[in-house]
Amino acid sequence: MLKRFLTAALTFGMALSPFLPAQATSISSGDLIKGPGDTVYYYGADAKRYVFPNVKTYQSWYSDFSTLKTLTLEELQQIPLASIVTYRPGTRLVKVTTDPKVYAVDAHGTLRWVQTEALAIQLYGADWSKKVDDVPDGYFINYKIGAPISSTADYMPSTVMAADASINFDLKLSAAAPVTPVTPTAPTSTTPTVPTTPTAPTSTTPSTSAVTLSVSETTAQPGDIIALTATAQDPSGINHIDLYFDGMLIKTCYISSCRGETQVPISNTKSTYVSEARATTMTAQVMSQTANTDIKSDGSNLISVKLGQAQIMSGQRGSAVVNVDPSIAVLRVDIYVDNSIVKACADGSHQCQWTDFLNSYTLGSSHPVKSIVTDTLGRTYTSDIVSLTV
Repeated sequence: MLKRFLTAALTFGMALSPFLPAQATSISSGDLIKGPGDTVYYYGADAKRYVFPNVKTYQSWYSDFSTLKTLTLEELQQIPLASIVTYRPGTRLVKVTTDPKVYAVDAHGTLRWVQTEALAIQLYGADWSKKVDDVPDGYFINYKIGAPISSTADYMPSTVMAADASINFDLKLSAAAPVTPVTPTAPTSTTPTVPTTPTAPTSTTPSTSAVTLSVSETTAQPGDIIALTATAQDPSGINHIDLYFDGMLIKTCYISSCRGETQVPISNTKSTYVSEARATTMTAQVMSQTANTDIKSDGSNLISVKLGQAQIMSGQRGSAVVNVDPSIAVLRVDIYVDNSIVKACADGSHQCQWTDFLNSYTLGSSHPVKSIVTDTLGRTYTSDIVSLTV
């Protein structure tokens, strides 16, 4: 019944209407929520909302909408938008139209290539090909590629599905363990020792202690995923490395190298974010290295607005074509004339066209035309303005 109605990504409205509960007064971690629109979100343990990008992803986690809670627009806007929900591990096979490989979904949005048809049959049965879903290119970037599967000893659908029973777990939203700062050891004596002769250094060999940090993106947009990679060395050995982004701990590794990922906040208000690697040695010394990521505030270079004619006669037909860069996972494209929407394309297409007769426009008048694009994470990109003159 649901499949008959839920035919477009993020368009749940027709199928949801029989199931909508009364307006929610409170929500808690793990709840399914929506606002006045049709988009459905998962409310995570980090008090943020995660969007289901399409119906098939939702159905890999839930069989119906009986627990869905409806919020007012004001209530929904108070909850920060984070990222998307990926397929539940073990439920379906997936592929992307531009890649012939078929992948099984493992924990934390990890895709693992099923190397042979014989192996696919072992894992998902003789009808395995009917269990393959196409993931749009724009959503594929939310997954990461893991090691290929070469045998059933590497991966069993029932096992990974049972181990990944909640979206909180799959998104790694459980609270991080508190970090206990290292307190320097106090000296055993407070009496200073005054040498009669300056002590010469015992060695001229430079220190081999060092920590390095690199970030995958030195320039990014709100919502982008950034990887931090750090290495450290010290003669006494490395106890652990802590990775920080914007002052918040994102990963601790108890070896001499560490890699972690984080997301630039959607509701960004900063022009630069600082990442930091702190390495603690076996003798409790702390070394630190920082790296900056600058935030792009203007996405106009990713959108082009081309007028059919820049100058027209009153009563003639005006037109515009908007083209969006393929790097953007488009949710909708809006075309504005005189700051009013004249065309909305909500089919996820990277092109949107508008045309209309301009009977009410006066001779000599000039009208600004622009486009605002919204992607699947809720980010907006505004084009440069072009002028249409009558």
